[in-house]
Amino acid sequence: MELRYRLEFVPQSAPRLVRLTGEGSHQEEIPLVSLGERFMAWQLTSRINNLRFFLTGQGEREFAVHTGYMATASSQGFPLNVAAKGIGLLPRGDLGGWTGALEELIAKAGAKGEESTRKERLEFLLHLYEKESWDDRVLTTIELYGKATWRNVHEDPRCSVLFSSYRNTSFLVNGVVEVVTPGHPVYRYVVALHDLFHLPGGPRRDFPGVYRIWACEVWDKTPGPRAGTRMA
Repeated sequence: MELRYRLEFVPQSAPRLVRLTGEGSHQEEIPLVSLGERFMAWQLTSRINNLRFFLTGQGEREFAVHTGYMATASSQGFPLNVAAKGIGLLPRGDLGGWTGALEELIAKAGAKGEESTRKERLEFLLHLYEKESWDDRVLTTIELYGKATWRNVHEDPRCSVLFSSYRNTSFLVNGVVEVVTPGHPVYRYVVALHDLFHLPGGPRRDFPGVYRIWACEVWDKTPGPRAGTRMA
């Protein structure tokens, strides 16, 4: 499936905006923003607490950080589609070392069994979240099925991702989807992170693609006086 638009990140190395050129050469410049300290602190603290809970059975846990409800525009049938996605963060530095270590753990779990390697895999993720510096501009997720969301982001890369913790902390991130295909370092890292706790039953699966979602707006959706406040 071919993209029906072109994305240009300006500047390319540390983009501040994305230039979207659609059919008919219509062009739009969309400023990019940081996800912000509050969002990143919520993500990292919650993920670390979750891992400690899985390791010890004690402490706080908050699973809303992992599930984002991703809305995309559709040209077929109803004009919107929403899908629940497992959403992740992306390290700032070189992904190769982390990816290689992840793939070694996946192979080890495949050979020795899920239960016998579970603690080691949890401790690896805890070390990753505690030690790594994280990119505060992007979110990532895998396209598992290649259906509605996949079709939609090939026509229009704009999306919204809602993290809903019901009566607790909630955020909305509006962004631009960069479709990352097999062979790219980001694709390899994100797929490896997914496979670490969704162990392949046989040969590792090739997914259609990975989405790198560049933040354009961040909104506070926590119920209360700040609900509906734009943060970035």
